[in-house]
Amino acid sequence: MIEEKTSIWSNKKFFLLCFLAANLFLASFYTDIWTTPSGVSRGLPVFTLLEEGTFKIDKYEARAGDKSKVGDHYYSDKAPFPTVVAVPFYWMMQKMGLTKTTDNTGKKYPIYIWAPVTKEDARNFVFTDMIPLMFLGSFLFGSIPFAIMIFLSMKKILGSAGTISPVLLVMMSFYGSFIFVFAGTFFNHIISAMLLLLGYILIKDGKYFWSGLFVGFAFISEYTIGLAIPLWAIVIWLREKKIKNIIFYGLGTLPSILFIAWYNYHITGNPLQMLNAFHTQEVFRRDLSVNYGFRLPSLEGMWGLSFSFYMGLIPHVPVLLLCGYFLVKEMINKYPFKKLLTNYLAMFSIPFFLAIASFFTWWGGWSYGPRYCVCLAVILVYEGLIYLSGEKINNYAFLAITGFGLIATWLVKVTLMYMVPDNPNQYGPGPGGDSFKKYIFPEFSKGHFNANNLFTMGFDLSPAKAAYLWLFLFIGLTVTFTLWYKKLYPTQNLKTPSIKMSKKK
Repeated sequence: MIEEKTSIWSNKKFFLLCFLAANLFLASFYTDIWTTPSGVSRGLPVFTLLEEGTFKIDKYEARAGDKSKVGDHYYSDKAPFPTVVAVPFYWMMQKMGLTKTTDNTGKKYPIYIWAPVTKEDARNFVFTDMIPLMFLGSFLFGSIPFAIMIFLSMKKILGSAGTISPVLLVMMSFYGSFIFVFAGTFFNHIISAMLLLLGYILIKDGKYFWSGLFVGFAFISEYTIGLAIPLWAIVIWLREKKIKNIIFYGLGTLPSILFIAWYNYHITGNPLQMLNAFHTQEVFRRDLSVNYGFRLPSLEGMWGLSFSFYMGLIPHVPVLLLCGYFLVKEMINKYPFKKLLTNYLAMFSIPFFLAIASFFTWWGGWSYGPRYCVCLAVILVYEGLIYLSGEKINNYAFLAITGFGLIATWLVKVTLMYMVPDNPNQYGPGPGGDSFKKYIFPEFSKGHFNANNLFTMGFDLSPAKAAYLWLFLFIGLTVTFTLWYKKLYPTQNLKTPSIKMSKKK
């Protein structure tokens, strides 16, 4: 009995550590090294900052599809936080000799991402010297934060008394959503979602300075998240009527606000003028130059981002079908309309959703799922899992709903990932049609698998075999941790719902 108590396998902290490590592995299995417009735009200033000490990308501007031009100089049009953070890490890689490449690096297997439209093999467009940087950015800003969000969700619902194992709840919900598509990519969506989630958790715990700090970092990773800064300050005041808490929160956001003001002034000459208003492509610059592309919310945008199979949150995050009921019920019962103003989740999610629905390219360009809503999806899933963890839920219904999401996401991840075309007949922005019928199923049936995975790059395993290997590993690890969890919590009452954790505040 003593041995059982002192066994490392009965240590709950060790369980969580292993759970984090396993999810970091699954999230890193597909690590994006494609030199596509979004990642390249974030990566080029890393080069110029290390080489010339400048954000100007004039030397490499021909490589950038997403860029801005101010005066005679070119810059990335992206929010700068991931780029700035990447600089010291890439410098260390250089010092360790890990950035050396050849003309053939990353070109052994075909790259099919442009094939649905151009029929081209994308190996013709690879910038081989950027591959180490793309790998680094994908790991730092895609894989690690995705694993941390899963860890935070799991930690929150440990010991809950619902009918579904917390392991299954977390694993199937996150991996069975479009959020996973952007794990392991040098985009801003996953890192900004993690930072916002940390800010959300901390503000609910009354740690206002630290909440403001993380929300500020999220803002300079993804500008639209800036809505949370004033909105949550209002909630703090309405809930507590203490100006000192707003001051602490504001002080936390101050470093990010000062940085972005300096960054804008340094480049545009105006601390309030963002670089994306200077986009070089006329199709974007025309709209971005007026209110940065924001208008009144459109019915098309609201439907498209909610229930449509094109870019709707519900079809692309199926677990929201289950937890949505509980979230809405909680808001209605505990927070009547007048009290919605004191709910951190409602005060961010509703205005943020309407803001994205008002954006001129609300669908997000080439994408699987509403990528501008990744941060919204994450906090909805996090809060939704807290509710579901204490509810009686039919296991078969849960697995059917989230299993649909898992298979759909897996099919995208092992083929086109985030590079799902807007429209089959044009390159410019515009809503497309049935992405599975037109692009994903055809690519899968042709055997056009994604070679951007650790086993193909490191061990020369065929991309097709690697795709099925990930699915096998996911199932194996999920079952293993489910059984391990059951041993750690053997007295858990799986039939009596617990008091919902999020109602403590």
